[in-house]
Amino acid sequence: MGERIEALLRIPLAIVYGVILYALNFAVGLVVIVQFFYTLILGRRHEGMARFANSYASFQYHVNRYQLFCTNEKPLFGGPGWEEVLPCDFDRKERRQAYEELRDKFDQIV
Repeated sequence: MGERIEALLRIPLAIVYGVILYALNFAVGLVVIVQFFYTLILGRRHEGMARFANSYASFQYHVNRYQLFCTNEKPLFGGPGWEEVLPCDFDRKERRQAYEELRDKFDQIV
């Protein structure tokens, strides 16, 4: 697909992604509130809620990269999306080396 068509396609997709992110933002807001009280009461985080919030952050990152013309890969529609940009804290013990490599790559960029 040509760059001009791709640029025009971003307008309706931005509306769709905006609606999706708006709904997810509301859900993540509720998860954050529940996670806060869960952590206060039990003294630890809930792994499922942390993973959901991490997946949301990763999806938002992929959408922003697409909408800011950093990539032509469409999130959720056959391209990157819910796969995590950085692993959740719960994965660091098992995937410490992969996390270190990702962190080093990000540090080199910045």
